[in-house]
Amino acid sequence: MEPIRRGEGVTKSERYLAQLADATFLELWSYPNTFIDKRSAPTAEGKELADLLVVCGDDVIIFSDKSIAWPSGDVGQSWSRWYRRAVKKSVDQIRGAERWLRLFPERVFLDRVCSQKLPIALPPLERRRVHGIAVALGAQAACSAYFSDPDGSLMVFGPLKGDAHIDANAQGFIPFAFGDVDPDGPFVHVFDETALDTVLRELDSITDFVRYLNQRQAAIRGGRIVHAPSEADLLAFYLQYEDESQGAHFPDPAGTPETRGFGIVVSPGEFNAYVAGAQYRRERAEREPSYFWDRLIRAFTDNIIAGTSVEIAGELPDAKRAEPALRIMAREDRAMRGALGSTFADVLRQAEREAQPRFARVVLPTSGGADPEVGYVFLVFAYPTDVELADGYSQYRRTRVAMLETYCYVALYENRQFKRMVGVATDASSRMTGRKGGSEDLIAIEIEEWTPELEQQIQERRQWFDVLNPKNRRAAPYIGPDVLP
Repeated sequence: MEPIRRGEGVTKSERYLAQLADATFLELWSYPNTFIDKRSAPTAEGKELADLLVVCGDDVIIFSDKSIAWPSGDVGQSWSRWYRRAVKKSVDQIRGAERWLRLFPERVFLDRVCSQKLPIALPPLERRRVHGIAVALGAQAACSAYFSDPDGSLMVFGPLKGDAHIDANAQGFIPFAFGDVDPDGPFVHVFDETALDTVLRELDSITDFVRYLNQRQAAIRGGRIVHAPSEADLLAFYLQYEDESQGAHFPDPAGTPETRGFGIVVSPGEFNAYVAGAQYRRERAEREPSYFWDRLIRAFTDNIIAGTSVEIAGELPDAKRAEPALRIMAREDRAMRGALGSTFADVLRQAEREAQPRFARVVLPTSGGADPEVGYVFLVFAYPTDVELADGYSQYRRTRVAMLETYCYVALYENRQFKRMVGVATDASSRMTGRKGGSEDLIAIEIEEWTPELEQQIQERRQWFDVLNPKNRRAAPYIGPDVLP
């Protein structure tokens, strides 16, 4: 299987953007420096599509990174010149990329000579949600000097629209502030280096990040956001308004005393006060189990990207085959990843603690999941020590995959409100088996229609593998989502 040769970024800022994106979106869905085959001759290089392209589920995020030195001259002229080069050109690039993806979705490549296509499919147009992000660098020192503020972060000023950003006679004009830079097209978010670093660090999953973009866009275009001294302060305001029905959000100013009845005006220092609080420290500590889930996803994606995946049951888990199941896992937000990561880790510990050669748990999230029709099966299955396998580890893997499939089918059979099950299987601990190394298997099972024949097949497989036998079930502690052992 061919490796996926992802770009790494050409400039220093592009490389840093790529690193941030890998941590937030994970490598299988994040592609720096993508290209299109719009060439004058077959030997010519392709044209750059975007500095970073993120594709996960129905969401497509187009990043344009412009690092422009601050021009000389008075502030008004310098601001206008810098804005046109750093922001307007990014908007133009994002619009061009969006148009190309709409017209020629099969002509997106990872390299300049256009030899390797984007390995994952773009979502269909009727479901596609495109988000534009202009990363505008180079104005921070000038901003700091202008406001006598060491932070130097660009401001958010919602009433600014289009060319009013650089029109000194426009109502509400102020340099170093951004609202809706292209009101006639899909929304383009503008972040400087500090803003981008903060937002991607605090919202480090595709779902959490996109949720913020959607809320931010709606609040600015809906006139709810008036002013924030920095993106970090705006983010802190957003994160502190959370409820069970909406999660974090920008509230309706009419019903919120803090917004003074006319719009959201964020106080300076909001972010610093937020991160200094005890609640923030607790929330950061509670995130730790969620990174176990990230590592589990990477256990599969690293091999796919490197081209080192092994054939199981006659199939190679390349990007197109494996991505749908991995995407379900990657679309879980940080809170649900914490619950799922804790549960999977508990399965591993309990199997080892009880010396169980086979231990499975079915996880049925009741709320908070990215897809309400998806459940999970976690299986620990030990390589047998009391029997010699004719085909060795390959035979063991085939058996483990067949058993995992059966668990997923039975879980769907018993829980018809779910349409999909994602199954993850792994070796038992080396302390149990005495074997070094190990492997993981991942499958996704979806059932569109139940038939008597399918139900009969599932019952036969269930008996053969003795799967989810009611006699073997035991009560399990509540960990995150609802759990059936």
